[in-house]
Amino acid sequence: MDASKPTIYHLAEVRLGGAFPFLGQAGAGHRRHIRDAFERAVDQGLDLDPSLVLISGNLFGTPFPSRDLADFAREQIGRFASRGIPVLVAAGPLDALYERTYAAGALADLERVTVFQSMARPVDLPELNLCVVGASWSASPAQPVHADFLATLASHRKHRHLIGAAHLELPETDEGIKALRRQIAVCGASYLALGGSPVRRDLSSERVAAWCPGGPEPVAPDPGEGSPLLVALGDTLTVTPHPINKRRFARFTLQPSKYESHDDLVDAVRALAGPGLAARVQFAGPSRVNQFIDVADLQTRLADAFLALEIVDESTPALDMLQAAGYPDLSVAGKFLGVVLAEVERAATPEARWRAGAALRLGLSLLEGRRPS
Repeated sequence: MDASKPTIYHLAEVRLGGAFPFLGQAGAGHRRHIRDAFERAVDQGLDLDPSLVLISGNLFGTPFPSRDLADFAREQIGRFASRGIPVLVAAGPLDALYERTYAAGALADLERVTVFQSMARPVDLPELNLCVVGASWSASPAQPVHADFLATLASHRKHRHLIGAAHLELPETDEGIKALRRQIAVCGASYLALGGSPVRRDLSSERVAAWCPGGPEPVAPDPGEGSPLLVALGDTLTVTPHPINKRRFARFTLQPSKYESHDDLVDAVRALAGPGLAARVQFAGPSRVNQFIDVADLQTRLADAFLALEIVDESTPALDMLQAAGYPDLSVAGKFLGVVLAEVERAATPEARWRAGAALRLGLSLLEGRRPS
């Protein structure tokens, strides 16, 4: 280990014991998979031999882990500690501090392991010429990290390298992210080890490197990848992702009118499949006026091809195709068409227009004597 060029192994959003509702029935299996993934992350970390390990929030996906899960986490973290590698943990909202105890005491009394409290405090590592200032998410009641965390970081500089570690509530708007980046730019840190995003995000400014590593495996239905990060300090700071994931999440959009039959649509979704893929497939854009999409049937037929599958139909019938469809005004289909088109014109919201369009497609499909599947 070169003390003049320390390295940090940065993890976040592991979420041991999490619920993973977006995976449905696959959630239980994913909880077991997350345990395996964390063990792989520790294996990789030991191979990389970092100077320091930082976990910036949500090591656990539940504030009250079972004893078995707490012991597992303790055993894995202890592998770093037994090698003399310090481990510093800033708790997130899912593994929050309750009565000053982190995750049912899972990491209590482990040597070289520090869990930050809700008020920011420094941990000096003079042998690395480094100081880490960390703060855990405050719970009971849940509050974001203390508002002046970034503003006060610079006051803790004692060594060459100043590191901040916290799980932040990241803004959802572009303007909010710009404001956060302005705060990051003047905080005075060498590196900010952040949590708050289930996927990897670079929030760096020109002056300060700031990253959210994201989950080592998918933990939320957000597109993107996550992985542990290896941060090399020194004259030039570098951040290198080290993926271990065997699963991923992705979103796809298909235009129904491009497919002649329901079976063609099934084949199109199946072509996207993978056993380790949690997917959200959205049907959008125009559909044919008599093209009924049986979402339940699609999900039943395709479930085994994905880790998890969500299908959402937001397509609307292409009304400019009505004339080509050739429904006589005095036919049952033509009269039905007139009633539904009036409902479309009266619809006050996009949802109401979609519902009317869906009724149109289903009704015409039935009137033509075709099963809606």
